[in-house]
Amino acid sequence: MRTPARLLALAAALALVASGAAAGIPGEQTAPAEAATSGGQSTTKTVTATRTHLDAAGNDVATTAYSISVTVGDTHGLRDRQAVPVSWTGAPQSGGIVADQNSAAAVVIEHPVVVLECRGVDSSTVPAAQQLSPETCWTQSWAERFKADYSTAYPEWRMDRYATAEERTQFAGAPSPRPAACTDIGISERWVPFVSESGTRYYGGSSACAGMPPEATSNLTATNLPSNETFAVTGADGTGSILFNVRSADSNASLGCSDTVACSVVIVPVVGISCDEAGAGLPVADRPLALDLPDIDAACTSNGNFAPGSQFVQGDLSSSAVNGSLWWSASNWRNRVSVPLHFAPSASVCSVVGGKAPIAIYGSELMTQATLQWAPPFCLDSKKTPFQHVQTGEPQAANLLKVGNIEAAFASNLPSGGYSRPVVNAPVALTGYAVTFSIDDAQGRLLTSLRLNARLLAKLLTESYPSYLGVKNGNPAAGIPPDEGLKNNPLNLTFDPEFQALNPDVPTDLNIAAASTILTVSSSTDVMTAVTSYIDADPEAHAFMAGEPDPWGMTVNPAYKGMALPVSTWPLLDDYVYPFTRGQNACFYYAPVPYLPQVAAPMLRFAYVTLNMQFSIANSQLKCTNPNANDSTNLSAVKLVAQGRQTPGLRFVLGITSLADAERYRLATASLQTSGVTPSSTRFTDATGRSFAAPTDAALKAAAGFLAPDDTTHTWVLQRTRMSSDPAGAGAYPGAMLVSMSVPTTGLPATDAAAYAAFMTFAATTGQTPGTDPGQLPAGYLPLSPANGLSALSAYTARAAVAVAAQNGTVPSVTGHDPTPTPTPTPRPTPTRTTASSGQSGGTGSGVTYPTTTPDTGSSASASAAPSPTPTPSPSTSSPSVTPVSLGTTPESPIGPVGVLLPVLLGLGLACVLLGPALAWRPRGRL
Repeated sequence: MRTPARLLALAAALALVASGAAAGIPGEQTAPAEAATSGGQSTTKTVTATRTHLDAAGNDVATTAYSISVTVGDTHGLRDRQAVPVSWTGAPQSGGIVADQNSAAAVVIEHPVVVLECRGVDSSTVPAAQQLSPETCWTQSWAERFKADYSTAYPEWRMDRYATAEERTQFAGAPSPRPAACTDIGISERWVPFVSESGTRYYGGSSACAGMPPEATSNLTATNLPSNETFAVTGADGTGSILFNVRSADSNASLGCSDTVACSVVIVPVVGISCDEAGAGLPVADRPLALDLPDIDAACTSNGNFAPGSQFVQGDLSSSAVNGSLWWSASNWRNRVSVPLHFAPSASVCSVVGGKAPIAIYGSELMTQATLQWAPPFCLDSKKTPFQHVQTGEPQAANLLKVGNIEAAFASNLPSGGYSRPVVNAPVALTGYAVTFSIDDAQGRLLTSLRLNARLLAKLLTESYPSYLGVKNGNPAAGIPPDEGLKNNPLNLTFDPEFQALNPDVPTDLNIAAASTILTVSSSTDVMTAVTSYIDADPEAHAFMAGEPDPWGMTVNPAYKGMALPVSTWPLLDDYVYPFTRGQNACFYYAPVPYLPQVAAPMLRFAYVTLNMQFSIANSQLKCTNPNANDSTNLSAVKLVAQGRQTPGLRFVLGITSLADAERYRLATASLQTSGVTPSSTRFTDATGRSFAAPTDAALKAAAGFLAPDDTTHTWVLQRTRMSSDPAGAGAYPGAMLVSMSVPTTGLPATDAAAYAAFMTFAATTGQTPGTDPGQLPAGYLPLSPANGLSALSAYTARAAVAVAAQNGTVPSVTGHDPTPTPTPTPRPTPTRTTASSGQSGGTGSGVTYPTTTPDTGSSASASAAPSPTPTPSPSTSSPSVTPVSLGTTPESPIGPVGVLLPVLLGLGLACVLLGPALAWRPRGRL
């Protein structure tokens, strides 16, 4: 184990620095003079941060001056939870380092760089209400904006020479009258209330006695998401960097940032309080006595109690003069750098606009980011028909279209047996899946690169790592045997010599359950078909699945040996039940279930996987909790829950997400092996002879070269086997996927047909323009353009739109031949338009919706054996069997502690009818 060394090495965390010039920022900066450079899509500003004391004789004593350059990544077209890179050079090295720099406990870090999201801009040319101040900056806890001293009337903030007289009073900023709940009164206090977008003033105070905004929390735990204010660490070379997570009004209404409410990211380098040692700026009657001056001088002029680069030690005293607790002080605030944030229109804009009823397109979550950006031009234009993207698994959407219950679907694969009526499958996006990761290196810094091959993915999916020493070794003393099929396998991925050979910079031998699995979804999806096709096309992975050991002797979990691939739903088949004692885990003791399915713990939506990856949340259902904390005797009521957010510095979690989600949230993505496979019996110690491709535009373009038109099915097929063996595939990203829009060319109402045709025409033309503005194509999609060699695909979609509008049964040829009319079958019942209205009249839809269901956390419980057969729904003669509902807030923010909407998921009744293959596991016991 390298855990101790990694924790000690956190002093060097975040030393990676972004470089490059930046875009200019409008507005007059009221902070000290700073230089700004422009260029590209980032902003660089330089500020001279000084700390200058005023001694007892009234003389300036300049102690420190730092030329600090801050670079902020692209801040345009932002959406809720999007990550913005922030980096800096020239700052003092931090000391007393706390691992979780998003927690309120991180205020103790000495010389941090504090990064905040604040409402307003740094300009004197805008109204006062639109100017930022510490009162408009978001913090999650009262402890970050309230200070009380119980030992002196002259704490550091009262001796701040740059503070106003009002800010230096003994009870500065306190509410009047003082709330009755605020009974804990210090000798001196400083209150920095938060003012919400509505104007409500939340004073906070000790233990939030005077109230905090509803999105705030003082108890950050593994079960909720961190806030975005960051007390970031600077390394010995004066550099540091973070990914700053912006929040819009969709998840933080109190802060209220949006495309109409201006906000900024504010960077406050803490170099220390500039002290008025004798209190010259205080009223004469309020100045300290001469005998108090030595103690005041020592506390106020302190340069820190922790050595630079050291870890915070519980019980030791951090110096308020240089730590993050006084980020709001005049001395620190005057050294700030601010950059305006530019938010895109919220997806919820469509849910509040009246007008035409929307058309509905069911299917692929790979299209979520595109449809979110495409929705506003349709819902805000009275001449256009708005649309809803109802997110369901592609196989379910295709099946619903096949039986006539819906009118359009996004999918990458055809339903079994194809469609029973003329249907065009028009390409709308070249994108794919990403294998994302959140892994800390030996220095506690997040890794930025990772290599994986198909065999490693097969190992992770097949529950082939024992994960728990009891599963691997059993308990010989108690007569408990190990899981026989896994006892000779590495404990988890970090113990695997194959993974170590490909990733020499990743810490080894970590006893972390999440390192045994890869987080994915439990439902049926074309993404799993693509992942398992990649595994099946790889000679090494194919042999491993067939039962052949890898070069180091690891074998596939016997439950999966010989499993036929590809599959659209991944089953959890391991059935080994370890007999836990009550002291080890009361949940497994009272309700014994197989252990490894609990480790895998798939989720219901890719949106949930994305959220977990963004915040390093381990979903393995291994933590035993008592829902009734007041009844310690009722241990049979305990239940398993997710392990939760991992400790920064000790993170290791892998997940499968969409490429577009990975781009939007700046998730780290693994490079996947493409070719150069050695014989599966040969050991290797590095990646020599193997090629890997990251999910770049160039790699997607290379993969697109293996798309082949098929006029039998009227689709383009990605030839994965040829891509894995052809030398030209060395640079092709294996996770590439083509998403098409499937629409019948007969049987639709004329108005619906015209609306679908208009959307398809848009998707083939304007919608393929890359950018962050409404109507443009976001990152994570390769434009179907002539420059990318994909004009044949967009041209086909344009021709398909004509066929949809005509509704004469024509399905154009994908090879460019003249369209051939298809005989129109016997008329079938016309589906009733499904709208996104839920208690609304004339709703236009929010662009993305979810089918009706009972609420769910997205976590799995237990798993079972093979998937059940796919039931075929009966055709409906009236409304579709899936009723979507519109979401009033951003649907891509499915869970979270502060105002983040839980999306409505697939109903239990519907699941029994339509989602048979999605339920590849079922609970083995009640937990």
